[in-house]
Amino acid sequence: MEGDPYGRFNVTKNFTIVVANPLDRSVQSAYLLTIRSGVHNTRVKNGARCHGFNGACKCPPGWKGVACDIPKQDVSITTTPSDPRDIYISANITFHCKAHHVEVRSMSITFQNVTTKVTFGVNETDFEVSNIQPTNSGPYTCQVRDTRGNTLNTTFVLNVTNCAPDTKGARCDEVCGCLQGASCDRWAGCVCPPGWCQKKCPNGTYGQDCARNCTCLNGASCSPSDGTCDCTDGWYGKDCSKPCKNGRFGWRCQQVCTCKNNATCSNVDGICACVTPWTGQNCDQWQTSRDEPLALLEILVSLGSLVLLVAIVMAILYKTGILACSAPDTDEEDKILFELRRMEQDLAQSLKPGWLGRWEKKIKHLTPGPLIGEGMFGLVRKGKLRTPEGELAVTAKTVRVEDSQSYRDFYREAAILVAVHKERDGDYRESNIVRLVGLITKSAEKYILLEYAPKGDLLSVLCRIRITTEEDKLGNLLGYAVHIARALQELERLRIAHRDVAARNVLITADDVAKLADFGLARDVYATTQYVRCNRPGVDELLPLKWMALESIENGEYTCQSDVWSFGVLLWEIATLGKDPCYDGRMQLSFLQMVGILRQGIRLERPPGCPEDLYGLMRSCWRDVPDTRPTPEGIEERLLQLRRALLPHDVIEMETVV
Repeated sequence: MEGDPYGRFNVTKNFTIVVANPLDRSVQSAYLLTIRSGVHNTRVKNGARCHGFNGACKCPPGWKGVACDIPKQDVSITTTPSDPRDIYISANITFHCKAHHVEVRSMSITFQNVTTKVTFGVNETDFEVSNIQPTNSGPYTCQVRDTRGNTLNTTFVLNVTNCAPDTKGARCDEVCGCLQGASCDRWAGCVCPPGWCQKKCPNGTYGQDCARNCTCLNGASCSPSDGTCDCTDGWYGKDCSKPCKNGRFGWRCQQVCTCKNNATCSNVDGICACVTPWTGQNCDQWQTSRDEPLALLEILVSLGSLVLLVAIVMAILYKTGILACSAPDTDEEDKILFELRRMEQDLAQSLKPGWLGRWEKKIKHLTPGPLIGEGMFGLVRKGKLRTPEGELAVTAKTVRVEDSQSYRDFYREAAILVAVHKERDGDYRESNIVRLVGLITKSAEKYILLEYAPKGDLLSVLCRIRITTEEDKLGNLLGYAVHIARALQELERLRIAHRDVAARNVLITADDVAKLADFGLARDVYATTQYVRCNRPGVDELLPLKWMALESIENGEYTCQSDVWSFGVLLWEIATLGKDPCYDGRMQLSFLQMVGILRQGIRLERPPGCPEDLYGLMRSCWRDVPDTRPTPEGIEERLLQLRRALLPHDVIEMETVV
């Protein structure tokens, strides 16, 4: 097992993972993440699951704390089967009730206010329901009474509505018998997949119930599932409306014409249309005649006139700027820009035509390495990119599920990195935003290729040095904060909000430079204290609640000023060496609770040993009114003053020289 994309794991031994069901990738991924997290952070115990990308950990039932090593009096209820798809009418289900770190006096399972099973003196019990029916739906409560008279309980809500696989009807006694991979709905019967309606869609139609018309031209066939055109020889483009460019012919325009002497090449079959006096298959044979001298003179005059005309036309086109290198197909680029304008108008305006194609790399030049992160956004691999200068180590992030949210997240991160690169005019030496290496968008798998940061993320760095006792370590760490303040300045100039400024999203390069990364894309395996599922109407996503500004929580407003609020929490993380933020003594808060606490003026408390000036800077970042918060430039200036007060003078001079 090698390191993660930013070098957080260094393990030389190989691991073999055996999963009972090889198709259950979620189980395999959980084991992978557990192994990685356990190797990276040896303090995490008791089977806690940790994110291999940002270090967030989720404790199992019965444990709590940063290391998941603090016993928690708790009671849990689970089911077999655990997958909701396997819970259907006529199936069997078993409820497992278990108490953790509790001296149990009695344990009971209750359904619809009726106690169904009671045990004494044991810390776990099972309750089976056979041949489950809709009448069995409802809350099942596991209640535990300990020897001190305390009561603990938890509830599982069973919802039985589906028939067994391939059955339908009010009594689930009819067989669907669906073909072509169609799903079986209890009431509608077979639900055809795209491109099928009991049989293949007729020519010229595609999609669900074959209700959409193909747009393919020039004899191209249309995929019945998604309408993709399979162009005939000599044509290309989304709808196969573009003939092969001069010099190319055949299927996908892959063949090279062999015509010579200004002959015209057929875009379909490559047959040469010769210009007199040339003949032959490739127009490379001279056609002789009795009037050859006169004919030759006429040809030369004609050719001279033609060359002169072509030169004049090309000069005009060049002067007017019409003549240019052929641009890539802009359909995909236009679609992306449309989505970006809906989300962030300023970001869309900063992109120039062709921004996507200019960063395109070939999939054959990428050698994906081991899987080092998997989640809602997609997969993250360590890879090698073949370049003219040699192989380059990269972090390759790819979309795993092609839904609308993943699509927007993928291209938002790509667009921001392209905009930053353009703003720096290609010079990344002074940038504190992770460097974009390239994009791969024209293959089945789409990748964002980023620079490799071997020292890992800032949160891991903070946790690793928490046990050290260096007196000047805070001054050293504030250097990273200075770097991120400069990254916020870059984003402010582009009028782009990061939305998730936190230590877990800051990378440390080999040159000990902190760079801002991960524009809100890795939140799948998470600690409940770090990301909370939003329950606002029309919004379903995981949000970093304790890092968010008040206006972001209340109204979903993200600006450079809201990033400054999050930066204040990042400073608090640095001062506490990576502890999880805690408001009003509570680790977990809902959206309404968080708003109530912040509206009362409650903020994160001053960390032990934190200088008053540094905590004052944090407090200024957490002001209610966004315009009253300090600017990134002002933050950098104040941090530099604090560092000068904390670090020895010779260290400051040495850093200035470097």
